[in-house]
Amino acid sequence: MFSLYLHIPFCQSKCNYCAFTSFPIWENLWFIDAYLGKLKEEIECYWKLLWKPSLKTLYIWWGTPNLIWADKLIDLISFVWTCFDVEDLWELSFEFNPYPEEEIYSIIQKIQKVFWKKFPRVRFSFGIQSFDNEVLQLSWRKSSFIWLVDFLRWLRPLKEDNTVFNFDFIAFGKWNKSKKWNKYLWSQPALDFFHDFAFSQFADSFSLYTLELFDNQNWKKKDPNKLISWAYFWTDDEIYEEFSLLKNIILDAWYSRYEISNFALSWKSSIHNRVYWEMDSYLGLWLNASSFLKNNDISVELQQFLWISEIWEGIRFRDVNLLKEFIDWITFDKTSFEILNKKDYLIESFFLWLRTDRWVKNLSKYNEILVSNYVEKLHSYAEEWLVNYNDETLQLTDDWMDVFNALVTDIMDEI
Repeated sequence: MFSLYLHIPFCQSKCNYCAFTSFPIWENLWFIDAYLGKLKEEIECYWKLLWKPSLKTLYIWWGTPNLIWADKLIDLISFVWTCFDVEDLWELSFEFNPYPEEEIYSIIQKIQKVFWKKFPRVRFSFGIQSFDNEVLQLSWRKSSFIWLVDFLRWLRPLKEDNTVFNFDFIAFGKWNKSKKWNKYLWSQPALDFFHDFAFSQFADSFSLYTLELFDNQNWKKKDPNKLISWAYFWTDDEIYEEFSLLKNIILDAWYSRYEISNFALSWKSSIHNRVYWEMDSYLGLWLNASSFLKNNDISVELQQFLWISEIWEGIRFRDVNLLKEFIDWITFDKTSFEILNKKDYLIESFFLWLRTDRWVKNLSKYNEILVSNYVEKLHSYAEEWLVNYNDETLQLTDDWMDVFNALVTDIMDEI
């Protein structure tokens, strides 16, 4: 089994912090049908080449997929259904922005009506990002705190038994100051609402990211030519301070941290995202999408199609990143091929597994990529309650997840 990731690169507008490949939909309406048509061609192409065409998860994301309307989304999923075996699909997942709200509600209802009996889990993830009105304005989001409150309240009746709702937030690090020069996050009503929202457990899961993950220099530079002056350039300490505050509210509301930036109620963590962290095979079919296939999932035909003569533990590659090239059916960037040998695979698997709540097992098999005295270091960390360590197994505690890079740098011989 493998997972499939389909990229819909159209957004209502480009958020200022976003460095992903996406385009304003109203400037590219004529491209939508052509893009979806070529995406179907690519799906069919890989269906014929894959060794085991059975899907574990299907994820649709990266732009604002709801903007192409429910009928086109349902048609795209139905096409995947005709190509791949989805009998044992564990999760169908969508990433949406929370606007335009009436279209969102309609799409959710239509998708539930068509697919709720067919799949055990249909997951919707919504990019809320912040409850601070100034941050929303500066990042060119089409929402406000009051508007988001209404959106979430009207979303509540749409929850079904097999529906999972995830909500994305970003720690931007923007703190306000009171008249007495005390720092505070957002407005008090906004912070109170976030607290109550988390404790209501209406959300099945939260994703909480930090601004530095979104490497878009437009956000980080002052630009005197823009109407909005970028007078705010928040520090890493302020970003981490906001992350810690929101994280602790989520943890206090009985969500478990199952990955550095992700929190969930029991049995509600993202199945698709675990595919990445656990080094399972996945195909990313879209503009600039990345794929990873393990050697036992690559057929001879696929090796020839990808122009590779040998396979070790696995291979990474990506689609082209220009819309015209994609429409013209130049499907992948040959220069992006990365063949992983045994050592490469060990480095990536150790690094990714360690980010999660799953124990890294059989530590001795990683000896060649760890420092020679890693056992002594891990015993020392365990005494300080930074890790859970038991000879051949390792797991980070919550505190050490926050400084993940420091531990990795300290115990890995190569990164």
